[in-house]
Amino acid sequence: MRLLLIVALGLYPVAAFCEEVRGTARVIDGDSIGVGDVEIRLSGIDALEGKQFCRIKGRAWACGKTAKKALRQIVGSANIRCIWTERDRYERAVGTCYKDGHDIAAIMVDHGMALAYRNYSDTYVANEDRAKTAKKGIWEAEFIPPWDWRRGVRLTGNELPDNDCPVKGNVNRKGHKIYHVKSWRNHAKVRLKPDEGDVCFQTVVEAELAGFRKPRYATKE
Repeated sequence: MRLLLIVALGLYPVAAFCEEVRGTARVIDGDSIGVGDVEIRLSGIDALEGKQFCRIKGRAWACGKTAKKALRQIVGSANIRCIWTERDRYERAVGTCYKDGHDIAAIMVDHGMALAYRNYSDTYVANEDRAKTAKKGIWEAEFIPPWDWRRGVRLTGNELPDNDCPVKGNVNRKGHKIYHVKSWRNHAKVRLKPDEGDVCFQTVVEAELAGFRKPRYATKE
């Protein structure tokens, strides 16, 4: 009778929801993998987004793509074990994955390929601090935290590589500020040098507001 009363009152201890999946992993992005038909968001970390660029020694670096490649190298073709207790708003499982007993998320943070997601967990803060001190991965570069990048925050100046820059603002040898649109003939020939004042713009309007003008002979390819 007493046991029935405890259960009725909701006081009886119940095991927490927990699921597990094992198998080879496919990498979705820098902090998400798929095992079987389950997509898993690695808990406690946030990697740079796939389209995100960082700047290192004045040059654009596809750090988002690098994070994905790093995760792919870590998981390889080995069998992965993942456990999770919840799902996010996108219905992804949120959990921890292991390769040969090693925490995959911790390895990503250790190598400077992901940040500790402090808003949700402090599990990997110490790992991040060590990577930052050693200037590993993104800690050697200028970057926007991925949570801010998703809100539209961008690095000032050139954040895109030359081929992906829609409007290249180039300061030539005479100091003239000229922009080149991607569909124009000379766009591909221009190599941006941020330390010399070159800037990647998203639109012609941005370029003109910054004092750049179109070249005298702007012809399409």
